Amino acid sequence: MKQPVKTNLAGRVLIGPKKVPGGYARIVAQKDGSGCIESFDVASRTWNLAAQSVTFSDVWGAPLVAPELWARIGDKP
Repeated sequence: MKQPVKTNLAGRVLIGPKKVPGGYARIVAQKDGSGCIESFDVASRTWNLAAQSVTFSDVWGAPLVAPELWARIGDKP
């Protein structure tokens, strides 16, 4: 049986949001198939490229943010 071809969707959230020291982070797919770490700015409610001090290990090992909690943090108008 032939496996379906997976397409990389740049901008797709691969992991997160997760609670890391100092805030929230996620890993997002890039065009080249790699991932980048973004951090969430609570004041502006925007995702930005994370500081280099946040590592993939930090994000992978961090606890997920519950959807109910994220709705109160990230989706405020």
